[in-house]
Amino acid sequence: MQASRIKIWIILTAFIGIGSCTIQPAKDTPPNFQPFFEEYGVEGCFILYDLKNDLYQIYNSTRCEKGYLPASSFKILNALIGLETGVITDENMVIPWDSIVRTEEAWNRDHTLASAIPYSVVPYFQEVARRVGPTRMKEMVDDSDFGKMEITPENIDKFWFSGNSRITPWEQMNFILHFYTNKLPFSEANINLVKKLIILQKTDNWILRGKIGMTNQDGKNLGWMVGYLEENGNVWLYVCNVESGLDNTIRFKESRRGIPEKIFKSMGLMEE
Repeated sequence: MQASRIKIWIILTAFIGIGSCTIQPAKDTPPNFQPFFEEYGVEGCFILYDLKNDLYQIYNSTRCEKGYLPASSFKILNALIGLETGVITDENMVIPWDSIVRTEEAWNRDHTLASAIPYSVVPYFQEVARRVGPTRMKEMVDDSDFGKMEITPENIDKFWFSGNSRITPWEQMNFILHFYTNKLPFSEANINLVKKLIILQKTDNWILRGKIGMTNQDGKNLGWMVGYLEENGNVWLYVCNVESGLDNTIRFKESRRGIPEKIFKSMGLMEE
């Protein structure tokens, strides 16, 4: 009986449970991704899941269990909620520029969902969140098992990049796995549309999808890149979490996409 219980426990700890709390391996799995973080002068963690072989590779597992603001990685879920509620009618729906000039030049114009995602247009998604409202937003975020978001009428348009909302890298992986496998509580059509809109690069041999994010937490730069790579009939889901001092902002920004791509290329993937 004891042997059977041990066997069951090992099986349960080998994967992330769909529709349940996040389950993850207990320790790092080689290879060591540390050199890629050192190259950019950042700290962080990385989770890579080989779907076909049911294999996790983890860098800095302790950090993977800590909570951080999701920043613009939340735009995947924000877009899904906007579509599901009808606040966003389709990828071509325009939300007019509010005429407030911001430092990101690309934000200072009208945007559609199709343009707001690649340009990570914060004002667009703030307006989507305001139209969804705190009650519906909280219900749908909770139903999606997206970390622990603090959502109120006062912070409805900023809860994902400031305040007390937190999500762990493992919870991000849980969400991306649910997103890829269409296990989120949204229509297949809406999920597939957002999957199309987060394509970062595509060749005849592979497709890289993802969403980056950046904010300030505890006086430091905090960033993400989450998504998945499809190549050779397999899928690699990934979560990259990075942090640096404010004096390293340029390299920090580059690290969010640079680290995942360098990891994939070190594995012989994403070849041009």
